[in-house]
Amino acid sequence: MADDPYEELERVLSARQEPRGELLESLSDLQGEALASFRLLWERLGSEERATLLGKLAHAATENLILDFFVIYARALDDRDSVVREMALRLAAEEARIDLLDTYLAVASDDPDRRVRVAALEALGSYTMAAQTEEWPQGVQERLESALVRHLHQAGADLSTRRAALLSLAYLTTPRSETEIRQAHLQPDLRDTAIEAMGRNCLDVWIPDLAAELEDDEADLRALAADAAGELEDERLVPALVARLDDRDEDVRMAAIESLGLIGGSDARAALSEFMHSRDHAMRDAARDAMETLIDGEDPMRDLPLS
Repeated sequence: MADDPYEELERVLSARQEPRGELLESLSDLQGEALASFRLLWERLGSEERATLLGKLAHAATENLILDFFVIYARALDDRDSVVREMALRLAAEEARIDLLDTYLAVASDDPDRRVRVAALEALGSYTMAAQTEEWPQGVQERLESALVRHLHQAGADLSTRRAALLSLAYLTTPRSETEIRQAHLQPDLRDTAIEAMGRNCLDVWIPDLAAELEDDEADLRALAADAAGELEDERLVPALVARLDDRDEDVRMAAIESLGLIGGSDARAALSEFMHSRDHAMRDAARDAMETLIDGEDPMRDLPLS
């Protein structure tokens, strides 16, 4: 007689063995009695086993996009273990379900574990992005904005909390969001986060700021500015990025190459073409990858071999 799948899953997790792929796939889109049985299993598992299972499910879903484990992720949002809650927050946020918005806002404010609160704030970035791109009701966008601004300025908030709040806020293209990014850019402890936020904000008002940061003395800031320029995808930043292809710092050079592939255009193509024959193996490979990205962006149906 075949093993009950839940008994098998409990056994292999307890033994720290690898669950069969078919076993994990059977947990996709659970409903009715199957979901009720799984909930009983979940309560029997230890915290380490629950965390392991979430990790296995996340990997399986990455390998097979048809699989849907959302109900399991949602079930784990109020788990008694903080590690499990943190994992569940990040996994469930990938769908940015508006019916869970109140849960995320509550966790960001009230969870007893700081890491979980920060995870909730970071996950709210999926919600602000969805609210912006999918044109959610104005009232919902305003709730998100108000909550994130409150966390950004909350008395006694640590740096990780403020960073998470600013980055999630950045997806909203509102006057308040722009103001908060500009104010953060003037603060030494948030300057790097503000540069990243400029990229997420995707408005051309940040072009002068990013061009200036690409010339900064600190390599870390130049690399962040190069990454942010790629998110803006504005060809006006191509000259500044091309200038960074000779940067003394390898991370800056790599970031500039990748961003040129994202932005595209004739000048970006010409610069990447030159570095595809570089003597530097890493630069050459990065330029080839960026050129493939550029070609795909111009015509996704093209499949041209790179010489």
